[in-house]
Amino acid sequence: MAGKRELLEFGRAERLALVDLFASLDDDQLATPSLCSAWTVRDVLAHLATPLLVSNATIAKQFVRRPSFKAATIAFAEQVERHSFDDQLDALRRSADQPFVPPGAGAVAPLTDAIIHGEDVRVPLGLHRDVPLEAVRASLEFGTSIKAVPFFVAFRRHQGIRFAATDLDWSHGSGATVEGPAQQVALAVFGRIGAATGLSGDGVVTLAARSS
Repeated sequence: MAGKRELLEFGRAERLALVDLFASLDDDQLATPSLCSAWTVRDVLAHLATPLLVSNATIAKQFVRRPSFKAATIAFAEQVERHSFDDQLDALRRSADQPFVPPGAGAVAPLTDAIIHGEDVRVPLGLHRDVPLEAVRASLEFGTSIKAVPFFVAFRRHQGIRFAATDLDWSHGSGATVEGPAQQVALAVFGRIGAATGLSGDGVVTLAARSS
């Protein structure tokens, strides 16, 4: 498992790659629906910029007022959208060195946020990035741990499922198998199995039904 410093460096690289990506997109691409339900590609940028544009006090209040994590994050995105595109992009750039770390989650949380939301944007745009396998491994370990519940994954979704990467010496769980390249397995772990390609195993259909 990568150490804290390495995780932070991985996270920094993924966020800076996202800065370059968002900066290269035209208006039609920014308006493309992302893999996140109800969010466009531009909305994903707003979400990633939130910790640098919304105060911690406001974030805390939204979690108290809103009935769910999803509802709170949508509210944050709406607030951040009041800022210009350039301001959001600058906030994402600054977050590479000032990542928001949820209490108790550790440096792997902002790394995972960048990897998965990067895929949320790239997949529907037909783009690809080879994320370093050790960074993906760290996110897989996180996504299949109790630390990821409930903000990153729904714990019950993984019950009775064995995840296995074919390009890493990594697996987790027992039961019906979902296997394939680590980056695609990560999409499955974090509820994006419908967008994951190259997966096989008797758990694919089961997990897809739970994720719908």
